[in-house]
Amino acid sequence: MSIKRIAQPSLSVTLPIPNFRKLARKNINVYICTGPLYIPKKEADNNLYVKYKVIGPRQVAVPTHFFKVALVEYEKDKYSLDSYLLPNAVIPDETPISQFLVPLDEIERAAGFLIFDKVPKSQIKIINGKKLGFW
Repeated sequence: MSIKRIAQPSLSVTLPIPNFRKLARKNINVYICTGPLYIPKKEADNNLYVKYKVIGPRQVAVPTHFFKVALVEYEKDKYSLDSYLLPNAVIPDETPISQFLVPLDEIERAAGFLIFDKVPKSQIKIINGKKLGFW
């Protein structure tokens, strides 16, 4: 999968983005869910805290992370699912996108909602690049 990098200097963020447009051209359907996350971090007192920057006169919260989940129907009723969790920080160009793959439930817990939960689990044949089952 080729990678596109989109720089957002105002947030000091670089997001590695798989080429979803190319995926959409060669597959039956491609569904993308993306959004901000506010992930807690363990501090020196051993407790978890959510800390984030706010910007502008309206004090807009800057997310600590972003997620992107791609559900690709590559054959009729056969799907692959990739779920990425990216820090809101500069990511070096040489960092492989696979470093940011996480289990979908990790994103769902942090976001507080389910993603693509109406797709029957039996139809998801590949998760984060790994084939499921014995075929």
